[in-house]
Amino acid sequence: MAAQSSSPADSGSSSPRPHTYTIGYAMLPNKHDTFVQPSFLDLAARHGVRLVAVDASRPLVEQGPFDLIVHKLYGQAWRAQLEALSTLHPDVPVVDPPAAIERILDRFTMLDVIAGLGVAREGAVATPGQVVVAGAAALAGDDADLAAVLGGLRFPLIAKPEEVDGSAASHDLCLVYRREGLRGLRAPVVLQEFVNHGGVLFKVYVVGDHATCVMRSSLPDVPDARLHDLAADAAAPFANISLLPPPAAGDVEMPPQDFVNRVAGELRRALGLHLINFDLIRASDPDGDAIAKYLILDINYCPGYSKMPGFEPVLLDFFLEMLRNTPSHEQPCPGAGSGSGSGLLGAKALKAEVEPSFIPSGAEPKQVHA
Repeated sequence: MAAQSSSPADSGSSSPRPHTYTIGYAMLPNKHDTFVQPSFLDLAARHGVRLVAVDASRPLVEQGPFDLIVHKLYGQAWRAQLEALSTLHPDVPVVDPPAAIERILDRFTMLDVIAGLGVAREGAVATPGQVVVAGAAALAGDDADLAAVLGGLRFPLIAKPEEVDGSAASHDLCLVYRREGLRGLRAPVVLQEFVNHGGVLFKVYVVGDHATCVMRSSLPDVPDARLHDLAADAAAPFANISLLPPPAAGDVEMPPQDFVNRVAGELRRALGLHLINFDLIRASDPDGDAIAKYLILDINYCPGYSKMPGFEPVLLDFFLEMLRNTPSHEQPCPGAGSGSGSGLLGAKALKAEVEPSFIPSGAEPKQVHA
């Protein structure tokens, strides 16, 4: 089923060439722009790669032929389609295996993998305390009942739907300042301790052995007085909380590059996934000073790479490595890769071909390339 390989186009070529590989992609309707952008399609075409949308309503084995499948769809029916394809065409890579993806579709268990990482055992990274509440009735009990449910967690708490299914509802998060704010939450819900972090979040995009750390604005720190302000709302949706202004370049220390590399590499290998991102914060004390403790809050599969500056060459190089069955993305190493552009085409060389107008607008984020 796989097409025959040919040498990549000259990096200076500007005209599309006859495609050598066909990648089938299957995405939820609201995730179509995850990476399917004009800039990426154009770059891929210049290097012999064509991307074709999969019709999930039709048998996958009747479509194609495909040389690789990349997907972000859920459910047993879709999983059965992928299994049928792999049975008939075991040479066609599927990015990523549904069984591995399912491990991070539950917000309560997705972070279990962190404790087993070497970087976590050394105390360099951890996760916030959290519990899952199966029924809303458990949140309406008296103080003793609630204390048993929370298991020692302290306010404020982030309330998150337990299931990650790609729907808008699965992204309805809120910040709970005191116990009254727990009433009315839909169960099952994950309650995670909110850790002050200076209003800055580091989003780490992982593509095989490559990791890019991008600084984002986040929720402001919560002073202790806010927790006892009975005149203020007991809970607030994230959408109603104003983020801090984007920090100016140089005002925030980025996580060390070696640290980002190592966390990304250990995490993706433990999960058995190639395409993820994770939210990383640096904890701060009540005065806002960093205490050099990093925490991972969340892990996402096949995130919006279009928000990652310079994603096009990185993603294309990864796909070409998968297509050509080169082992570079599986070489054992302590981190997520050198980021030196040493793949088949070289991300640095490819980056020069991408039109800068497709880079997301707004405040220029700082980056660390693994």
